[in-house]
Amino acid sequence: MSRAANRMNATIFRHVVCAGGVALLLAGCAGGGSRNGPSAGVATNAAAPVQLGGSGGPSGPAARQSVLGSLDDALIRRAIENYRLSKKRAKGPYKLAGADLNGDGVREAVVLFQGKDWCTRTGCSLVVFQFFERAFKPISRTVRVKAPVEITDAATNIYRDLLVQTGGGPAPERRVRLQFSGESYSRNAMLQSEVPLGSLVRTEIAIDVEASAPGPAAAAIQRSSPPKR
Repeated sequence: MSRAANRMNATIFRHVVCAGGVALLLAGCAGGGSRNGPSAGVATNAAAPVQLGGSGGPSGPAARQSVLGSLDDALIRRAIENYRLSKKRAKGPYKLAGADLNGDGVREAVVLFQGKDWCTRTGCSLVVFQFFERAFKPISRTVRVKAPVEITDAATNIYRDLLVQTGGGPAPERRVRLQFSGESYSRNAMLQSEVPLGSLVRTEIAIDVEASAPGPAAAAIQRSSPPKR
């Protein structure tokens, strides 16, 4: 066989190998994903939130499901009372909602405490409780929060971002985003970046503004008084 023929065969072989490698690479990308990753529909990024949007994909209107739902009333009431006692605060009203914030199929409790022991002119304490084994336990507390509290379609470190209102008195009221650090949500709402009204952020209202409309604002919202002894 001539040298020219040998070179041509070698060239063809290299093209075949390269093409096969590209095909395998593309197949790996298409089939990738963590076995233990979050549920479909929640975009996560360890460094920054990812906003879901558009249609035709998993985040399209047909695939979107509510993350809100009911909670075990006795368990969450007990957790709230234990938390109040641990902080040595007086009894007062609160609002709560159940929401699966991390896509594991188990709802967290989002609780906005109210009353003079929990609030200032710029807002109140928002506490997130997570269910561990047999009880709800607090994993995050954010101060200076006002309703509405909204759950977004974006997530940071697996947990969905929250949109809340903050400010009042000498400080202008703003709508800000709370992000999960890997350990807790932002600790002070006043220090967070403003989200302008009209921004393209899809949300569900977990806790609505008090007396914003006659009747309940959403079926998943539970307005409760502290449990009696």
